[in-house]
Amino acid sequence: MKNEAQERLSKSFIMYSILLIGACCFVFIEFADEVIEMELKSFDNPIIQYIHGFRTPLFGEIMSAVTSLGSVTGIMIGMSIALIFLLIARQWWEGLFLIVSVSGSSLLNYYLKWLFKRDRPTFNPLVDESGYSFPSGHSMVSFSFIGILAYLLTTMVRKKSMKVLILTLSMLLILLIGFSRIYLGVHYPSDVIAGFAAGCAWLVICIAALKYKLQR
Repeated sequence: MKNEAQERLSKSFIMYSILLIGACCFVFIEFADEVIEMELKSFDNPIIQYIHGFRTPLFGEIMSAVTSLGSVTGIMIGMSIALIFLLIARQWWEGLFLIVSVSGSSLLNYYLKWLFKRDRPTFNPLVDESGYSFPSGHSMVSFSFIGILAYLLTTMVRKKSMKVLILTLSMLLILLIGFSRIYLGVHYPSDVIAGFAAGCAWLVICIAALKYKLQR
C-alpha cells in the first residue's frame, strides 16, 4: 500500500511538473515573440511609470539593497553558506543540484540575453548596468536559487505551517528582487516576468531530477 501511494504521488508530481514547465515556457515564448516584434511598449511603459511614481531617496536605497541579494555576489555568498550546511549534513546530492540549479540558470540566462539582444531601458535608471536586458538575470537566477533553497528547507521541516512560511517568504523575496529591477530602471517588466518564467521552468526540472535521483 505504501509503495502504491508513493507511486501515485510520483505520477502526480510528474504530471504537475510537466504542466508547470509547459505554462512557464508558454509565458516566456509569448514575451519573447513580442520582444522580437518590438511590440511591448504598451505593456511595459504604463507599469514602469506607475512603479517609478513611488520613487523616494529612502525607498531607492532599500531597493538597491534588495537588488544586491540577486546580484552575482549576493547569490554566490548565499550559495556558499547553503553549501556549507548541506555538506555538514552530508546531503551531497542536494548540494550538487543546488550548484546545477544556479549555474545552469546563469548559463541559460547568458545565452538568452545573447540570443535576443534587447537593450536596457534608458529613461532615468538609478544604477548603472551593462549587458542586455531580456530576460532579467536577477529575476531568473534568484528564482532558481531561492526556489531550490526553499524546496530543500521544506524537506527538512515537518510542520506544515513552517513549510508554508518558508515558501511564502521565498516567493516574497523573489518578487521583491524582480520589483527592484523595474524600480531602479534597469529592466522592463516583461524582462522580469520572462526571467521568472524561465527560472521557474528550470527550477522545476532541477527539483524533478533531484527527486528522481534520491528516490532511486
